[in-house]
Amino acid sequence: MLPALLGGLAVGAGGQLIGGALGGGAPTYEPSKTMEDLSEYGRNQLRATKPQKQAIRAEAKTYSSPGAKEAFLQSYLDRFSNPEFIQKQLKRSYKKPIDYQTGGYRELASRAYELQGLEMPEQDFERYMNIAKATNVRSPEAFSDFVRQDLIASDKVKTPFDIAWEQQYGTMPRDAQGNLMRGLFAYNPDTVKRLTASMLGTT
Repeated sequence: MLPALLGGLAVGAGGQLIGGALGGGAPTYEPSKTMEDLSEYGRNQLRATKPQKQAIRAEAKTYSSPGAKEAFLQSYLDRFSNPEFIQKQLKRSYKKPIDYQTGGYRELASRAYELQGLEMPEQDFERYMNIAKATNVRSPEAFSDFVRQDLIASDKVKTPFDIAWEQQYGTMPRDAQGNLMRGLFAYNPDTVKRLTASMLGTT
């Protein structure tokens, strides 16, 4: 019985565990034939069928923007065990440069400014285009997010606190670049009286 145990071979229902019982390093695991068959079955279930490929290709053609098309295709990369057909389409698309003057990019940037009561300067849009090219921002959605983040970082976007402050003291002024001048307000006699009374506790 003991020599059999020291032979270093243990067989389990799920596979084989091979190694020395008293030495010889860590045991290695070998999957059983059943496990290999199940694994292959799982991969086959994740393979994109011909109709699925056709449907994805047809949907991709509906996007006018290369970046939007790429974002759509990328969302399917990890869903199939045979994503080669998607990778080929992406490779072809990546070769096409993005024209930020068309495809709604300017409109998206302008809209982000309009929501803050601002008009987008041309030099700002030029800067956005240059940064988008350098960082490979290719979809309108990613470009819009990038513009909004830049506006927030440059103090052009009003926070809920700023809005509450304006309700009490009036419109918060901006500098020549459109940045909010927090803590200041346009002079108005009534606003000054209310603020003074609030500070003195005579309201």
